[in-house]
Amino acid sequence: MAKSLDAPPWWGYSKEHGWVVLDRTLPSNKSGLVADFFFCRCHDASTFVDKRSKWVAPYYIYASKYISSLDAIEGEAASAEFQQFKSRWPEFQDAITRQYGEMEDQKLQREHERVAIEGNRRVVKVRR
Repeated sequence: MAKSLDAPPWWGYSKEHGWVVLDRTLPSNKSGLVADFFFCRCHDASTFVDKRSKWVAPYYIYASKYISSLDAIEGEAASAEFQQFKSRWPEFQDAITRQYGEMEDQKLQREHERVAIEGNRRVVKVRR
């Protein structure tokens, strides 16, 4: 999958998931679409899908806004943790690309199965 240099990742914080990153180079994560977002949870590099309509506060908060909303001590700790996660971007990007590809493969397989089942139904109707 080709990566676009003009689509930097979006980093944010979620009360439910902790630090998250959104790879804007993925087809479903591009601006202007209605598809759900494909996020990476930074603490364990796992991925999850969430509704685009939830990509607002309080569900997701842009990293710098989140850090600045904290008191000095919490903000300093959050900033240090965030910088550690940012330094792991290549690792997250690899996990995102792999897991997104697996998800797309599963969708394609389900679609093939659906089409095959519907095709068989049509054959049976025509034979009757």
